[in-house]
Order: sequence, then C-alpha cells, then structure tokens
Amino acid sequence: MALAFVDKALEDIEFLGKDLAFVHNPVKELQTGLRYLRTFLLCARKWHNDKPSESDAYTSRSSISSSCCLGSFLTRLEYALIENGKDFHNLCLREEEICDSKHLGFYLYTGVFRLTECIYSYSQEINESYITLSDCCTLQSRDHSMEFIDSLLVNMADIRDDFFYKGLDPIGELKEKLVFFKNFIRFAELRGFEPWQLQDLFTHLQVLALSAARLCHEWTFLSYNYDIELCDEFQLRFSQLLQKIKLVDPETCKTYVHVLRVSNLPGSLQVLTQETDKHVLGEFVDSLLYNIGEALAYGDSYVVSLQDQLPILYEGLRFLRTILTEHLKKINELHEKVKDLIGAAVNEAAMVVCLLLVHELKEGLAKEMNFALSNLLEKIKLIKIVTSTCIYSRTDELGFLDFFLENLKELPTCKVDSVVLAEDQIQRVKEDLVSLRPLLESILDQHNHDGKLQSLRSHIVKVAYKTQFVILSLVVGDIPDCTPLLFKPITEEINLIKMEGLKILDKHHSFDARNATKTSNPLPSQGSTPAINKIMVTLDDEENTIIEQLVRGSKQLDIISVVGMPGLGKTTLARRVYDNPSVRDFFHMRAWCVVSQVYKKKDLLLQILGCIISDEYFKKNEKLEGHELEEKLKKCLLRRRYLVVLDDVWDIEIWTGLEGSFPKDFNSSRILLTSRHPDLAKKINPNRGPHPLRHLTDDESWDLLQKKLYWKNGYSVDLGRKIAKNCKGLPLTIVIISGVLANVEPDDWEEIAGRLSSSALSVTDHCMHTLELSYKQLPDYLKSCFLYFGSFPEDAEIDFKFLSWLWIAEGFVKECESKSLEDLANDYMNDLIGRGLIMVSEERSIGGVKTCRFHDLLHEFCAVKAKKEKFMSILNGRDELFTIHGQRDTQRLCVHSNQEHFEKSRLFCPNVRSLLHFGDKDNPHCYHISFIFHLFKHLKVLNLLYIDLGSTFPSEIALLAELRFLTVRGRFDFIPSVVADLSDLETLLVYTYGVKVLLPDTIWNMLKLRVLYLSSCGFLDSGVAKDSLKRSSGLLNLDAFRKLELSFGQSMENIMRKLPNIRKLKCKLFESGESNADRNRIVAMDFLIRLESLNLKLPEVPKYHVSFCLPWNLKRLTLSRFHSSIIPRRGELPNLAVLKLSEIGFDGDIWDMKEKWEFPKLKFLELRSLRIVRWTDSEGDDHFPCLQKLVFWGCLKLEEVPSCLEDITNLQMIEVHKCPKSVANLLLKIKEEQKNNWGNEDLQVLTSKILE
Repeated sequence: MALAFVDKALEDIEFLGKDLAFVHNPVKELQTGLRYLRTFLLCARKWHNDKPSESDAYTSRSSISSSCCLGSFLTRLEYALIENGKDFHNLCLREEEICDSKHLGFYLYTGVFRLTECIYSYSQEINESYITLSDCCTLQSRDHSMEFIDSLLVNMADIRDDFFYKGLDPIGELKEKLVFFKNFIRFAELRGFEPWQLQDLFTHLQVLALSAARLCHEWTFLSYNYDIELCDEFQLRFSQLLQKIKLVDPETCKTYVHVLRVSNLPGSLQVLTQETDKHVLGEFVDSLLYNIGEALAYGDSYVVSLQDQLPILYEGLRFLRTILTEHLKKINELHEKVKDLIGAAVNEAAMVVCLLLVHELKEGLAKEMNFALSNLLEKIKLIKIVTSTCIYSRTDELGFLDFFLENLKELPTCKVDSVVLAEDQIQRVKEDLVSLRPLLESILDQHNHDGKLQSLRSHIVKVAYKTQFVILSLVVGDIPDCTPLLFKPITEEINLIKMEGLKILDKHHSFDARNATKTSNPLPSQGSTPAINKIMVTLDDEENTIIEQLVRGSKQLDIISVVGMPGLGKTTLARRVYDNPSVRDFFHMRAWCVVSQVYKKKDLLLQILGCIISDEYFKKNEKLEGHELEEKLKKCLLRRRYLVVLDDVWDIEIWTGLEGSFPKDFNSSRILLTSRHPDLAKKINPNRGPHPLRHLTDDESWDLLQKKLYWKNGYSVDLGRKIAKNCKGLPLTIVIISGVLANVEPDDWEEIAGRLSSSALSVTDHCMHTLELSYKQLPDYLKSCFLYFGSFPEDAEIDFKFLSWLWIAEGFVKECESKSLEDLANDYMNDLIGRGLIMVSEERSIGGVKTCRFHDLLHEFCAVKAKKEKFMSILNGRDELFTIHGQRDTQRLCVHSNQEHFEKSRLFCPNVRSLLHFGDKDNPHCYHISFIFHLFKHLKVLNLLYIDLGSTFPSEIALLAELRFLTVRGRFDFIPSVVADLSDLETLLVYTYGVKVLLPDTIWNMLKLRVLYLSSCGFLDSGVAKDSLKRSSGLLNLDAFRKLELSFGQSMENIMRKLPNIRKLKCKLFESGESNADRNRIVAMDFLIRLESLNLKLPEVPKYHVSFCLPWNLKRLTLSRFHSSIIPRRGELPNLAVLKLSEIGFDGDIWDMKEKWEFPKLKFLELRSLRIVRWTDSEGDDHFPCLQKLVFWGCLKLEEVPSCLEDITNLQMIEVHKCPKSVANLLLKIKEEQKNNWGNEDLQVLTSKILE
C-alpha cells in the first residue's frame, strides 16, 4: 500500500512540477524524498509481506524480533504517508483550479511541504531499519531485486553532484560497478541460466546494493545541514565501499568465470525477440567498456603488460556496443554463425573484465586471461568485417570503404575456430580495393550527376560488397575452403573499373593541375578588415517592401516572413531592414535572434533579452530558469512597440515555444523571421503569405561582382558578365567566385566560366561546386585554417581571439621574425575574408575582427571536406558519438553533444591530437570525464569549455604531457601546482563562475606559456609569490594575461618585471597595507616596451592620486574607477589609438581639457558612467585630430561637450547608449555642425536604450 502510494505520488509530480515551475525547488525536494523512500520500501517489502516465523529452523530469535519491529515500523510509516499525503493528492486532483487561485501558497504548504516534512521526519528510523535489514538479510526474488537496484541507481544519480564538486566521483564509480554486476546477471539469464543457478551472484549483488542504499539514504537526509567534515566523512565511507567492490576475491571471481565458461555455447544469440532482450547485450557491453576503461586508466603492473592489447579491446567493445544498440534489427537478420560469433565475443570480453577485477591473478587465472583476450581480439577482427555492411548506409560509400579496408588489413592474421583465410589472397584483394578509393573520392568530389560517373561509382561500391560477401561465406561455411581462385573474379572486375575510370575522369583535371601549383600571399594586417567584406547586396525594392510591412498596416502584432533558398541573402536583407533608420525610429525596442537547426529555447530568450536590456544580460543570467526568462521578456516588451527578428527558423516548435513571450498589445509590434521553408512560414502566420526573396538579375549579379573586384584590372567585361550570369542569381556564389577570380590571372577566367556553366546541377550544388573551386585555390596553410571553421556550431558567432589561439596551437600559423603569431593569424583571417569565405560579425574598436561567422553552406562544405581529407572528424549528437569507430588515423576530433552523452560515450581515440567539445554551457550538473586524461595521452589541443568539471581543477591534466592548448570550466578556486608539469602548454583558458582563482607559485616555471586567460580573476599568494619571483627568470614568452588581481605598489612592479614581453594585460587592482603606506607612489611600467593593450580597474575611486608610468608605445588603454589625474597628459602616450574611461572620478562635475590633454593618434574614445556635467576645452584646441569613433555609455548628467568635436573631419561614428535624451540631442547637434561646417554627411549618430 505504501509503495503504491509513493509510485502514484511520483507520477503526479511529473505534471505538477511542469505546471508549477515557479515552485520548482519544493516539488524537486519532495520528488527526491519520495525516490529514496521508494528504494527503502522496495528493499523492505519482503520483510513486510513475508515475516519470518519461529518454525523456520534457520531464523534466530533476534532476527524474528528485529523483523517484527521492522514490520511494525513499516505499518506506522504507511499510515503516516497516507494521512499526510491527502492534501497533496487533493492538490493534484484540483491542479487547474489551484493554479489560478490567490491561495496557491497555502495549498502548496499543506500539500507539498506537509508530505515532505513527513518523509524527512522518518529518516532516522529508516536509517536504523537499513541496519536491521543488513543483519537479517535473506534473498528477495529476482524481479524484486532488480526493481530495488534500479531504484537505488536513480538515487545515486540524484546525489552524484554532491561529491563530484569535491573533484572525486566515488558515487559515479560505485554506480557503474553495481550496473556491471546487475547487467552480468541479466546477460547470464539471456545465455540460458535460471535465477536459482545464479543465487551466489544475486547474494553478492544484494549485499553490495543494500550497503550502498543505506549510505545514500543516510547522506541525503543529513546533507541539508551541510558540513565540510560530514561531507568528507561520507566521501571516505563511499570510497571504502567502492574499494571493497573493486577488490573482488578470487573465489567470487571464479563464480563469475564459471558462469561464463558454461554459457559460452552456440545458439544463444539466434533470436532476440523480446524488447528487454534487445537492450541486455548492449547495456552489458557498455558496462564492460567502463571496466576496461578503468583498467586502462588505473591498472596495476599486470594491466600495464597488456597495454598493447587493451586499447584494441576497448575499441572493439565500442564497435560491439554500436551494432548491438544501434543496428539490432540488422543483426537479427544475420546468419546464425555470425550471431554465435558475436555472443562468444561478448562472453569472452566479460571473462577478461572479471579476471581484471581480481587484485592478484594467480598463474592459472593469468593463463586463462591471456587465452580469452587473444581469442576475443581475433573474433572482433572478424566481426568487424562480416558486419560492416550493417553499420553503414548505402549513401555513405566512402565511409564503408574506409572502414572495410582498415579492418581488411588485420584479417590475414586472423585465426578463429575453423575459419582459415589465405593471407596472400586477402592482401592482394585489399591492395586492389585500396587503389579504387581515390577513384571513388574523385567521383564524389565532382558533384556531377553524369550517368557514366554514377555508374562507375555504383560499380566500385558493389565490388567492395562482393568482397565482404565472399569473406562472410567463408565464415558461415557456405564456401568450405579458401581456394587460390576464390578472389580472382573480384580482382579482374577491379582492373576493369580502373581502366574505365581513367578514361572518364582524365578530362576533369587540367584546370586543377594548373592551379595546384599557385600560391597566394595573405592580405597584409592593417588593423581593419578588407573593404570587399563590407560590400553587400542591395535590393532596394525588396527592402522597401519589408519596411512598408513593418511600419505600416495593422496595429495588431504581425509576423512577416522572408523565405528563400540558402545563399540568397535572407539574413542580409533582414539585417539591412533592421538597421534602417526609419525602422530604428519607429520601434521602441529591437532584438535580433539567430535560431538555426540546433537551438535551445533558453538561449533564444537570452539572445533577445541581451538586445533589449544589456549586452551583459546573457552572461549574468545563464542560471535563470526558462520560465523566469519568459516572464522577464514579456514584462520588458509589455506596452512597448517592439521588433524581434528570428533568423534562420527551421521548425514550428520554435515559434510555439516563444509565442507566449510576445505581448499582443495593439501597438504595431512586429516579428520578422527568415526561413528556407515557405510552408513553415504559412503555418506560423496563416493570415499573411511569406515574402519570397527573388534571385538577382543578370545586371545585379554583374554589378555585385564588379564591386567585389573593384581593384582588379585586365579582365574581359564580357567574360565577367558570363561568369556573373552563371552564378544563377545567387549572391553567395558571386561572393565566393569573386574570391576565386581575385586570386587567378585573367587568362584563367575562361576556364572558370566553363566550370560554372553546367546546367545539370541544382542551384545549391552549383554553389558547392563553386566552393570547391575556391578551396582548391587556397594555399595549404589557409586550407587548414578554413576547414577548422567546420568544428564550430552552425551559425555560431566565433570569437576570433579564441580561434586564433587554436590556429597557433595547431601549428597552422608559421613563425615570422617581423610579426607576432597573433598578427599573422589576423593576416590569415583577412585573406579568408577577402576571398568571400568568412563574414565579419563585429569589428574591434579601431577595425580588425572581433567576432566572425560563415554561411550554413560553407559550414556544411567544411564539415564534409574535413572528413574526406581526414583533417578532422566531426560528431554531431548522441548517435554519431556512440557509433564512431575505426578512427585510428584521426588527428582531430570535434564533438557536438550534451555533456551526459559525452561522458557515457566511452570515447576512445588514442591517437587524437586535438579534442574539441561543444555543447550546452547552461547545465547545472558536473561530469566525470577523467577518462580523457588517461586515454587521450597524446593530446595537444583540448577544449572543455562546455563541460562543468566541478569545484576542483583536475590534477590528472598533468598526464597530458604534450598539451599546448587547454580550456576548462568549473567552480575552481585554485589551480594545482602540477599544471606546471605541462611544460609545452602555450595557452591556458580557465572559465569560472565569478570565483577568484589562486594561481600556483609554479606558474613561473611554465616557460612556454603565451596566453593566460582567467574569466573571473586570478591572484597569487603574496608570501609564496615573493620567494617564487626571486627564483624565477619570469614568463618570457607570455603575450597576453587576463586578468590578474594585484595590490598596486612595489609588489605589482616586481611582478610586471617578470613579464617583459607582455603585449596585452588586464589587471584588477586593490589597496593593501603596502599601497596605503606609499599613497603617492608612481608605479613604473615603462619597461614593458612591447605592451600594446592595458586594462586597469580599481574596486572604487581612491581618495588619493595613483600614478603609473606607462610605456610610450601603448596603443589601447582602459581605466576603471581611477581619479582623473591618471588620464594620460599631453605627450605621455603619443601612439595611443584607443582610450576607454569608466567611472572616472573628477574634482567636481567638470572635465576641463584645456592644454593638459592631447591625443594625436587617438581613433576611438569611450566614456562610460562619467558623472560630469560639463566636458570643456579652450576655443581652437585640437585634442583629437584623428578621432573616428566616440562612444557614450550611461553619462546621465552631461550637458556640454568640447567644441573641438565639431571640427574633427575624421569623425565617422558617435554612439549613445543608456543616456538621457538631452545627451543624444547634444550629440545630434555635433552631427549638424559637422555637416554644415565641413560637409561631413557620412557621420552617423547611433542611439540605443535612451532614457526618457
């Protein structure tokens, strides 16, 4: 009765929690309590339903007494649950009525809270009952045992994070061990064992599970009074229990091995009909994988002796898991002997794992281990060949051929049972098939639908399938012997294919051969992006049509859709409309949101709120729940006329999820969306048909091409027009082909025009064909840089600084004496931009790329090309992550998945040099991925930005001795000293959640370190730091450091002297006893002769003057919360180009520049949160002769600006954000004066979030 009540309550919570999301925590707490209570009731039900009697000869009087007490307690508990659960039950029945009630809090208290308090009040007695259950333990039935263990595993998942934050994962390891023993029993049952035959195994498992259940329950109901000592105590107890499980005694092991010996019989895998059977093998193999991984990572000396075999076994088990979990329907169709082979392989893998669990193998068991391992590896070789057609679709011809050839290499040495393969014949047919691979790849690269090419393609794949079929026939016995003539027909067929292929493809390579020898020089770095990047398609008629629909028409909320094929310019058109002055003036609020195919509703809400509230909103509110963000957005938009752009919408669910956040006020608000799918747009707004974006006309195509090639001379206009026409009105194709034309001689244009003239291709295929031309023309160093873009998520805004560090770590950027590696990377980027392959999303203060992006089609091209050229393997989602295999030659691996799937994938690619993970940063759980540090020991690049590693920086990172680039994220408050063991590390990026990070004193030993980035702040132990500084020669190669917390004064100066070649530095300063003792000290930094960018911030404006002696060549300076006396005076910083002043304190409310300040090369000036009223100068002064951009943020009192602003002819942009309307009007007058006095009609004044 009590168990039935708990099950019903958990079922009710599923919908109650969704509808009452704002009381998530109380409902979650109740759910957790009910889950633990359910585990206890499942464990105790045998003693509740079947109390021992005195007539039982095996039952002691103390057991009877304990059981009676337990039965009495269970009766009281059942009554209390039902009595206290009445209000909760009523809450569920009246859920819809209560949700609208003003008395919701009362109902919640009497329902959820009362039942929760009831469960917690019995926690102590439940703990004592677990002790009783341990003392009088008798076996439950098979089904009851499995149900109890499954419930326990749910509990263990609930509390895992509590301990993982300490940097260890005993709960996760303990859970995996229990799963292994449970799955072992299920596997034995599948192999024909009856439950009574497995009684010893059930006893072993139940004893372990009962101990774990008791510990989990005790921790959960004590941990709400969180105490570090208590946490450490339970950490130790869980670890001790785990150690007991790990040290399996030989006798217990023999029981498991005996089961495996007996079950290793043919015929047990012939039929897997029931749904449960279909998962048993896959789950068991997954458990085996975990244990093999543990052995590889933490194995003893015996395991070390198997270091060559175990990695092969691990990879083989991942393959078995793939076919048993992802391709089970096809496996059921295989020959019985093949299924027997798979079953035998799983059986022997289990035997290997069981023997590995024994702490010390005696001689007999060791021999059995070696024999089982040898047999298993041979079976896996054969299984890979005979099942290869099951795991690859017919459309992935190249993938199938590569996998088949890789495993064919191992086949000649394979000896399994009675199967005998002729080594020389297998080797010969393998070499013949290898010769066909380039032919197949060349056909696929053509993107050509020619009948002869497609027939040749089909013929190549068929001959590979025939080879596989012959080997399969040998294995199953359909062909009795491997005769000398067995593969002769296949060899002859391959020779015919090669002759035919040479004739067909010979004519396709003339242009490619000529251009393969040409090289290109990167565009020089001039601090700004190429001008051709800023040339966009202008379709005035289309633009005016959309603007008319936005600012005219119905007062009701309206949805306008722009639809068209990829590359047509939908995003460009939407962006031009969004930035149009008439649109900006009409709407009170505007927001731009990129959706794409893979999206999260919460991320979309944060994007929109980031535009409406502040750019920092996304960073500061990542932890808010989705429903909270919905309410916040709705309140922000309420009674305001808004425009929200949803770019690249793929399905109706996006709109369904967001619609409720958009108020339907009668004020002409609008939603503008872009999509490839007209039908989708019609579903979203049935009342207004979508606007189909037209293709460019021939004249418009030629006009765009001319603009992209404005600087190119010596070409034929007629030929140019022909090429523009062949682009079929697709702007993206024109942009790409302009990059091709810009880097070849005019003599080659005729050939390019011919390559574009094919009418057999679709418009999209035509664009991909053009991309192929552009790619082949790239020099090798740019090909690598370009393909690397394919690793990032589709439609991602890519931080170029982050990307450039990756390029450098990968070795793509070659050293040059005259330039830094960062400047060279910038040159490479400009070259790609100039070729029309990459778009700039956001520029830096004075030009240069801050963030960039590229088109969906280019993303697809890079992903496909990277795979074909074996440059990088890109895995998207769970399916690809779990089915990757045969990747021995993979150098770079990029994974797009959620963190849980990444952890559970048991990924293993030991030769990988670069591992990049992209996923969801908004995940509250921590994940145990130490397997990476143990199994990927040759890594040079590791990006774990999207995985929360908990509260302790992983010390195992020191195992990756070759690491050059590392990104980690977690709640670390210190970095361990072992990080200095990474002697080759060049880039270290540490992202924390606002937590300050203590840097180790060994940081000064990391001589190759070039970039040290801390998202929050890093600090040094002042006492230790002094000693370390004295002994250290300094970080001579450090180029960029963000951000370091320092006490300004002598210690700051001493640290700076250890960074002699620093170029970019960001520091957070504070006052200490040292700084207070020397208040007017000038801190010398002028010896940092390479320093170009400096950012200094104080917690508050000091009451006394602080002075710095800065290097004369400084180009960028940001100062926050200093006194105005720190602002550089005339002649101090002659090369300063960017100056940002935030919350600067002035003596009074006037900043009078007069003759004190002059910035001869300043191009960018930002004033943020200054409390001045008047900003003045003397008439005729010229303080900013080169100023191009002026930005105001939150200057609430400003009433006067310098008159010299009216005379700066270089001024291009004034931005005003979060300022009163009077400030905006003041600066609009500057625009009028510039126009009247100097004819400067290009000056723009952009305003946002103006305060009324």
